[in-house]
Amino acid sequence: MTRNLLMAALLCATTPAIAQPSQPYPPKAIPNEPACLRERNIYDFRPVPGNRSLVVIDRARQRYRLNFMGICSNLQYHLSVGFKTHGVGGLSCLSKGDSVIVRDVVTPAPCIIKDIQYQTAAMDQADAAAAAKK
Repeated sequence: MTRNLLMAALLCATTPAIAQPSQPYPPKAIPNEPACLRERNIYDFRPVPGNRSLVVIDRARQRYRLNFMGICSNLQYHLSVGFKTHGVGGLSCLSKGDSVIVRDVVTPAPCIIKDIQYQTAAMDQADAAAAAKK
């Protein structure tokens, strides 16, 4: 009897933790070093409203924001993107002037990277506000 009561109490205590929504990629601490996104470590990407930026997640779940020199149309409709770098080997970092390539008949031109920075919680809130505004 006591064992059943104990199990019921433990089950009720863990229920609020289970009910909370999980974030797919929770924000990590921003390192003090410059952003270094390696092409071989890319895990996932998310387009930013306005098509001027792309949020890329690496295998360590660190999030980076790639800002483009112009508008990169139709990023939200693609399941995959490619990267063209001027670095040598898979351990070189993406940098200014590298490209994001999407297979698209309408916009065959690559999206040229203006700069790379870490994605912060403030940027997430600004992106969510821009998406809600549309």
